[in-house]
Amino acid sequence: MNPELTMNKYQVLAQTYQVPASPPEERVFGILEEAGEVAGVFKRMLRGDYGPDIAAAKLIKELGDILWYVATVAADNDWTLEDVANTNLEKLASRKERNVILGSGDDR
Repeated sequence: MNPELTMNKYQVLAQTYQVPASPPEERVFGILEEAGEVAGVFKRMLRGDYGPDIAAAKLIKELGDILWYVATVAADNDWTLEDVANTNLEKLASRKERNVILGSGDDR
């Protein structure tokens, strides 16, 4: 573990693993693919293929893959991960303040 790793440092390091000349759309589809793999971990645990401990070990890896894709999609748009995180927390704080945490849609 690297205790001095920040979200932005992670993002810079993550970009070093990007395949040269890969189009940004590939990374967007990567988020979708990895989200499906997260769902697959839960499905396999629910049907009894493995227990929660094994599922947790698999899940942390899949979430790391999603984080990599989010970091690179953000970089493709000249945003830092801290920009993305702060924007998300502002949105959530507004929803909480207006008592609309539950529901659907970004503009609630």
